[in-house]
This record gives sequence, structure tokens and C-alpha cells, in this order.
Amino acid sequence: MHLRTEEDVKIKVLMPYLESLGYSANLCEFEKAVEVHEGRKSKTIFADIVVYSSLKHTTPLLLCETKSPSQALDRHAREQAISYARLLPKIAPFVLLTNGKQIQVYETLNKTRIPELPAKKELQKEVVHYLLSRDTQDALRAEARRELFIIDDVSLFKNILKSSHNEIRNNEGYDPTVAFDEMSKVLFCKLYEEKHSNNNRFTSAIYDDSLTRLGVNVVKQIFEETKKDSRYSNLFLPNSVINLNDRTVRKIVTLFEGYDFSLTAFDIKGESFEYFLGDTFTGGLGEFFTPRNIVEFIVDGIDPKIGDKIVDPFCGTGGFLIYAFEAVSGKIKAQDFSDDEKGKWKYELSNKSLFGTDWKERTSQSCKMNMMVHGDGSAGIFMHHGLVNVPGIIQDEAFNICLTNPPFGSTENDASILKEYELGKERASQSDLTPRKERNSQSRLILGIERAIRLVKPKGWIGIVVIDGVLNNASTDYVREYIRENTYVRASISLAKETFEGYGARAKTSILFLQKKETPNKDHSDLPTFFAIAKNTGYAANGSQIPGNELPDILMEYKEYLRGETEYKSGNCIVSRIDERLDAEFYVPSIMRQGSDAIIHSQVAIDSVIAEISTDYKSVIKRNTEIGRDNAFITYALGDILDEVGEKVRLNPSEQYKQLGVRWWGGGTFVREEKFGDQIKAKTLYKAVSGSIIYNRLFAFRGSFAILNKDHDDGYVSNEFPMFLAKPHVDNADTICKYIVHCLNSPQYLSIVDKLSTGSTKQSRNRFSQKLFLSLTINIPVDEKVLETMVAIQDESVRLRFKQEELARHLKEFQENVSGLLPNPNQ
Repeated sequence: MHLRTEEDVKIKVLMPYLESLGYSANLCEFEKAVEVHEGRKSKTIFADIVVYSSLKHTTPLLLCETKSPSQALDRHAREQAISYARLLPKIAPFVLLTNGKQIQVYETLNKTRIPELPAKKELQKEVVHYLLSRDTQDALRAEARRELFIIDDVSLFKNILKSSHNEIRNNEGYDPTVAFDEMSKVLFCKLYEEKHSNNNRFTSAIYDDSLTRLGVNVVKQIFEETKKDSRYSNLFLPNSVINLNDRTVRKIVTLFEGYDFSLTAFDIKGESFEYFLGDTFTGGLGEFFTPRNIVEFIVDGIDPKIGDKIVDPFCGTGGFLIYAFEAVSGKIKAQDFSDDEKGKWKYELSNKSLFGTDWKERTSQSCKMNMMVHGDGSAGIFMHHGLVNVPGIIQDEAFNICLTNPPFGSTENDASILKEYELGKERASQSDLTPRKERNSQSRLILGIERAIRLVKPKGWIGIVVIDGVLNNASTDYVREYIRENTYVRASISLAKETFEGYGARAKTSILFLQKKETPNKDHSDLPTFFAIAKNTGYAANGSQIPGNELPDILMEYKEYLRGETEYKSGNCIVSRIDERLDAEFYVPSIMRQGSDAIIHSQVAIDSVIAEISTDYKSVIKRNTEIGRDNAFITYALGDILDEVGEKVRLNPSEQYKQLGVRWWGGGTFVREEKFGDQIKAKTLYKAVSGSIIYNRLFAFRGSFAILNKDHDDGYVSNEFPMFLAKPHVDNADTICKYIVHCLNSPQYLSIVDKLSTGSTKQSRNRFSQKLFLSLTINIPVDEKVLETMVAIQDESVRLRFKQEELARHLKEFQENVSGLLPNPNQ
């Protein structure tokens, strides 16, 4: 089945799926509009489909949100759908999210994902359990409204951060990372002043008065005070100063003084600051970021509880600790505690539960700042060597959970550190993870594994990223021996090689979930281990997000494994006793969808596509006979029947824009990316015009001509994608535009387009200008019926090509499933 648009997903995937479970179309309300108000703000949301319990459409059972096949089902999409379900006049107990390739179902009350949508009969029997009290409904709606309006505040805060950063770069001439360091110092002064001072000195009035009367830069004075505060003594080096001139500091004060951090939801500050970190340090601090999908998977897999003490000894900018903070905060909110009890646990979480170290000033400072703007937990962050204890605070068996991504590719040669680690003894220097020339040294990754295990209490949990060499190389068998002696290996999940490539790391990696044994156990009486392979973690090699992330499905099956389930729906996981290796590839068969069920599944898909191909093929043959042999044509220059269109729009820095592209070889339009205005290099874009002819000037010779469909009429294009509509005097304009596109994508015309295109290279400078486009001549049938028939034939032939590609994919899958009947050599 070829899916190109969100509407395709709705019609071809979602509706048949709902009907198969008993949710008929007459129970559905499409594009359900709901007015939402938050203070003086208001907006209208549109739920794609709301499914009701009866034809009266009064009691919703399910809210469905569809995305295009090119969109990832990420956290933002999930939170949006759940918010919509909570804002209906009656809250829908379930949410379904799909992009046609994946279907995810959540319970609206607690945001828990469930394996599949219950059939209508089952759900109506159980719906009584989902009746919520008035107070609970009000609380859920309040949270949903807040999340819905957050994007406006996020944009505002992002712009303030960016303006401050640019002010420093322009005034002082610093590179982006140094500019960030200085801005962070000033920003930290504002955070400190709001949190610890009764008289806020971070205002332009006080700044000007102090500088004029006393010759004192009050912000630099505040900074000196923060360094002396024992709570932040490890954040900055003793000799750190704010290296900015007074004019620059004043400008930052004026930008921030009207923005009260203490009154701002931590989600707003946190999302903005994380965006800013990532945007600023793509090439600088990138090594200290763990991709968000990996962070969420590990934290959700460990599932921290209220009161757990959590540590990351290599915390970087704090991704694991921040998401753990959010996860536990959500659990505190959801509990039926009194306000006092909730306040107690929030204080516990913010001040006594989260700990981390990083030995670089820039990253430990960024982590502390990041956590403060997210809501806090910063008190436990230290600028400190991750392999060395912080006496009385970060030391062996002090924590319930360790979440970490240790450094790859670096070695430790400090003898005083090596002697403290069992894996730091001289035999470790023979590891092929350590260069041979570096004797008496050890990979920090290997030491990091021991460090993580030692930090947690017996029965404590570790979620850790490791490179696969540790899990399968013969030379690291002693590391695996240590892991198995001291922990139960509960899971090993192989990650796609692209996962960390966007951050400059090319090592193949896996995730381990370990549970510390009460006493070291040399006889290896291990529990069975859950092994899985994530062939898609939601990231392309350049770091951009892509659809198809398999980690949420693996997480759901891992939790079923923990509950004692023995059957798993996906074809990429297995439970097995450990042999000598710990890498999932060794245990998970290369073809998991084995057996007759998988073969039958492929057979049904193949039969269905063949039937569709046969029907369309016969239709093409039949229509072909309807076209006479002696048809009259009139030759037109495209400039005689088409006008270029497109409204030029100046970009708003805080507004998001869907930027469109055109696929090659007649593949149609698609959403290339969605960005805020301040992330787009151009100052202007053109508003998409539904029904217009659009093409890619750079790759016209590769058949990138299309009709801009209605699903994309809220999109925008650059000047590389000109658009054209038929002139007012042209009859049957829609059909003629379709005919023109089919002609231009045909081999006859593409050879002409290729010859006419001008530029120095085919790939980067070869363009087919609008002038050349409008000069082309097209022979158009005089008879409207012949014209419509020819367009219909071409439409069906394009569909046939896409179905041929779909058939090829199913045939490959069929072959793999048949091969899966052969015995697995690893078992």
C-alpha cells in the first residue's frame, strides 16, 4: 500500500483498522473542533477523528490523530494527541496515534501505552472503569491547556536566549561556544537572584544606578557571590569572571528583566534551553548529548520511582537527569497526595534525589543551568571527575539507579584512579579498546561500566550505553565476566548505527539494563535476558529525526518480559540465557518472523497488491481502447496558458513553517522539514498554492514536476520551487494542469528539460528556470473527453508503478519469511 499523505493514512490505514475492531464510520466525527481558553488566550483545536460509543455522538471512546508517513511519532505528537483527548467536552479514555507505518495506543489518564486498541465490544464493557471524578477531569484539562499554549512561551524564551547570545557575539567577537559560556554566567546570575534574593538586583534601573554612582557592575558582583555560595561552589572555577563589557551586560539585563523565571513553567524554560544548547553546540558540545529518543527509552525502561536516588557520573548537559526529573515529577502530580505531601516530595526530588558529575567546566555549568531552568535538581551537580567519588555524596552503593552514557574513545592513565578499579588493573591494558602504546591505562568506557555498577545499591538498576566491542570482542571477555558476576543482565538492546552519527560518533552501540546482585555470584546463575535489535531509532545519519522509531515498541515488549510474558509481537526481540557474549545480534535471529503465520501474512499482502495491480491494469487497457487513433491536438507554449503564482511571506522568527519539496520521478509533493522562522536561513518563503503545478528548478531533469495537493496547502516553498496556475481563460484547467505534469515527467519531455537546463554541474548548479519552463510547448488534445481519458490512464499508470514497488517489498519480505523456516545456526 503506497501512502503519501496524511489523508492517505486516514483513509487507507486508520479507517479499515477501526472498522476491523467494530468501530464503524458512523460512530466517527471527523475534524472535531474544540475551543480552548487559557486566561486571555484562546485557540481552536481540530481532532482528526473522535470515535463515540453510539450514534448519538455523546460519549467518546477514542481520539485518533493521524500524521503523514514522513512524520515521526515522537513525544511532541503523543503529548499533543493526549492533550486533545483531555480537552474534549467529555474526556476520551484512549488515544490512537498513527503515521500509517506505526500505530500507537495510549490511556489518556496516565499516558501509559498499551499493546493494542481493544475491540469495541471489549472497550464498551470496560468504559465504566474510565469514568473520572470532576476534580480529576478538571486537573487533566488544566494540564492539557497549559501544554497546548506552551509553544507560544517557548518561542518567546528561545528568541530571548538567541538575542542575548547574538549580542555577545556581535559586541565581543567571541565564537559561539565562548559566547555561550559568558551568556550562561549572566543567565545564572538572574536565576540565582530570583531564587535567593529578596531584592531583585537584576534590573536595568539598579544596574545603571550601581554603575553610575558606585562604579560597580552589579551583575558581576552577583556572580562573585554565587561562587562563594557553598551550594554552587563547584559550578565555576575560583578565578572565573564575566568577560563582557558593561554595555553588553546591560543589553542582556534589558532582554531578560521582564521575564520572571520563577513564574515560568519549567517545561517552557527547559525546552527552550535544550533547543538552545543543541543549536549552539552542534559542533562543540555535541559529544555531551545523548539523543532524546535514547534518553527517553532508558529512563522509561528503568522507570524511576518517587524517592529513588539517581546518579549519572558522566552527565554532560544532563539529559538523563532532566528526563528522570520530569518522569518522577509526573508521578508526584498523579498521586492522590495532599498538597503538603506533594510539596515534600517535590523538595526531595529537587534537592536530594538527582546527582551528576562532569569534569569540564563548560558542560557541568551547562548541566546545572539546564536543570535549573527545567525545575531544579541542580544541587547535586558537580564539576568533578566522573571516576572519582565526591566524599559523602557520590560514592559506592549510595544510589537506587544509575543512568549514563560513558565517554567512548578516551583512556584513563592516572595510576591513582586505575588502582581503585578492578577493571583498571594491568591486564586491562591489553584490551583492544585501549591503544597498544598506552600501557598502564584503561578505556574510560570500561571503567565507567564498573563505576556505574558500584554506585548503585544491591538490587539497584543501571541503564547504560556501551559500544558493541565490549559486548562481543574476545579481548573484553573479562569485562563481561565482571558484569555477569555483579549484575543480572536484564536486557541488551542493539541500536542502529546511525543513532550517534549525527553527534560525530560512528561506533556501533547498545543499551544494557543491569540489576545489581545482592552479592557477587561467580557461578553465573543468571536470569534470562531480553535481547532486541532496534534497526531504526528515529534518527538519520545526519542527526535529523525520521519516522519508524522502533524503540517504543521494544520498550513495551521489554516491560511485558519484566511482567513474565513470553510472547512478543515484533520480529526483533527474544528472551534467552546468556552464552559468552552480550550483544543482541548474537542471540536474535536475523529473521525473526519465522513460521507459517508470517508466510501467510506476506501471502495475503502479495495477493492484495496483485489484485489491485490487475484491476488497474485492466482499467488502463480498457481506457486505452476508448482513445481514437486520429485525435486532434493544439500546440501551446506553457506561458500562453499558465501564470506563475505564490504569495511572498516574510518569516516570523517565532512561527513554525512547513517547508515543502517535490520528489523525483513523479513522486509528488512532501513536507521536507518544519522549522521556526529563526532557524531558516532565508528571510522569506512563498505560501503554497493548492492545485498549482510545482517543480524543483534544481532537479527538474529528474522528473520533479507535481500538482500541489490539498494536504500541503498550509506549507511554504523557497524560490527553488516555482508554482503555476492556469490562466483565467483556460477551460478544464485542473485536468489540463494534470496533463501537463504527466507530459513533463515523461521520458520525451525530460530529455528536453535536461538539454535546456543551465549551470556548471548537474548536481548542484543545474537549474531549469521559470523562463525556460514557460517557453516549453505542449500538444493538448482538442477533445475534452480524450484529454480526461489520457489523464486517467497516466494517473493509473503512476499508481501501477507505486504498486509494483510495493509488490517488490512484499516479495522480499515473503522470501525472508520463507528463509526463516531454515534452522538458526546460533541455536
